[in-house]
Amino acid sequence: MGHKRDDWNRKYQERGSQQFQPEVYLVQNVHRLRPSSVVEVACGDGRNALYLCRQGFDVTGVDFSEEGIARLCRFAAAENLKLRTQVMDAEDTFALAALGVFDNAIFIHYKPSVETFRAVASLLRPQGILLMTSFNRQHLIESPHFSSDLCYENEEFLYADGSLEVLEYVSYTDDRGWLDGYIFRKLVP
Repeated sequence: MGHKRDDWNRKYQERGSQQFQPEVYLVQNVHRLRPSSVVEVACGDGRNALYLCRQGFDVTGVDFSEEGIARLCRFAAAENLKLRTQVMDAEDTFALAALGVFDNAIFIHYKPSVETFRAVASLLRPQGILLMTSFNRQHLIESPHFSSDLCYENEEFLYADGSLEVLEYVSYTDDRGWLDGYIFRKLVP
């Protein structure tokens, strides 16, 4: 894990002051999120976390890259946006459990393990929304040198947690390639 963290820290250090736009799938579906709190797991340098702050959400961003979190904090300070951040490995389910309870959770361009997926689902309040999107198997076929670590298998998370109902599962393309998007709602126990 240290090698990957070093790679991401280096990527963020080399970005300079450039801030990327929020994920289109998130922007198109932000109206489906519940008001109030959201946790972004593997938030990187915060393009989506910052977008959600601007929309009035109470945001917590977590990522294993110290440099990514530092960039997020600098961007937030420059816009006078308030959010919580934590440096943590997204696959550390014990650390995730300690984050609290949220109305929404998002994974953007991150493929969680089934254990992490379930741990994040358990953070949601009843009726809470889990939105996720990343590249898919078709993207890997079209771009064989792309990292398979980020690519969802076909329907991979559709039935991965019985506490969630599927509101949307869609495969789509954008200017970066082939992706899958999911929107789940936490069932009332």
